[in-house]
Amino acid sequence: MTTRNTSGGDTRERTSITLPPDLMRRAKVAGGNNLSAYVEAALREKFLIDATREVARIYALDPIDDVLEAAETDREAAA
Repeated sequence: MTTRNTSGGDTRERTSITLPPDLMRRAKVAGGNNLSAYVEAALREKFLIDATREVARIYALDPIDDVLEAAETDREAAA
């Protein structure tokens, strides 16, 4: 079910999730009166962490130092 925020904000989609009782209790307490906003913030933070890890993984495969060294070698060879 998709809903529109009554204050004219973003469109939201209603869903259902299943969590262990202890995790649900902690999320409700941490989120105060707005569990949805808390879960949204947690997901956005997790996506950012995942993206940062992916950048680190890619960097580890091809460190920028190697790229800079290759560019310097090409420049010297062209001189």
